[in-house]
Amino acid sequence: MSGSHYPPLEVIVVDDASSDRTAEIASSHGSRLFGNKTQFGSAYSRNVGAMAAVGEVLVFVDADVVVNPDAISQAVDCLSQGGADAVFGSYVEEAGVPGFLNRFKNYQHHFVHQHGPDEPASFWSGCGAIKRSAFMAVGGFAAELKFCEDIEFGDVLVRGGYRIRLLKQMQAAHLKHYSFLKLVKSDLLGRAIPWTRLLRSGRSRFGNLNTDRQGVASVALTAAAYMGVFGAFFGGQLLWVTLAACAGLAGVNRDLLSFGAKRRGFAFLPGCFCMLIAHYTICGVGYIAGHLSPRYPAERSPMVSQPPPDAG
Repeated sequence: MSGSHYPPLEVIVVDDASSDRTAEIASSHGSRLFGNKTQFGSAYSRNVGAMAAVGEVLVFVDADVVVNPDAISQAVDCLSQGGADAVFGSYVEEAGVPGFLNRFKNYQHHFVHQHGPDEPASFWSGCGAIKRSAFMAVGGFAAELKFCEDIEFGDVLVRGGYRIRLLKQMQAAHLKHYSFLKLVKSDLLGRAIPWTRLLRSGRSRFGNLNTDRQGVASVALTAAAYMGVFGAFFGGQLLWVTLAACAGLAGVNRDLLSFGAKRRGFAFLPGCFCMLIAHYTICGVGYIAGHLSPRYPAERSPMVSQPPPDAG
């Protein structure tokens, strides 16, 4: 955030028992540092930072995210002018992280947020901001959630009558490096399963941002493609089902595929399509596994009453 146009009035770093040089680097840049002795998760850590902050606007940035110079200014301007009670943005088109998987995931996130509703019933803590009064009124993030806590937080805000805006020009670079196994683990254990558990418990809802009709249709088409393959394997003439389902999947996601082709050329398309199949396979498996998992409790855990002492 050193290149931000907005002055660094207060920078708080919450070190969730990291094993790297987070605390040392944060202290060397004059940040106010809090350290958890054991890992409590992102939700708890963000609540700690929010409780310690003194400003009227809280800006959340993940550890592997670098905001654009004008991102914070855009957030503060929208909130101060009464346009919303909370805002969030998206990843930039090109984060500068090499590798096919990194580019695909970045394009996917950027595309979904750039084409999402202006007033979603969701929140994104990777690059998001909220009025302090609204944050405290709803009790902050649900600390019992280790994943998808920002999605649940957005739903709580909307149900409480607060407005959320998706500011599509409020952007940041995601510097995460994916392997295929890390991607599968992230999408399955960190997204699909916990999100399904939130839906089952009534703490999130379908039809908004990542769970729109296009996503539901894509999961169904992917399942149909597998059914055709399995049917052909057992002697049925069902490969036409797979071909038709794949054509339908490409059609439903044609805008995203076109987006990738314009930036990386047509040679990028086969890999993109394969990753779409992998992504919606994970979504389908996660939806089933989420229904086989216990529901989240209906009640949210209370926010910490006060932050721990400064670590430095």
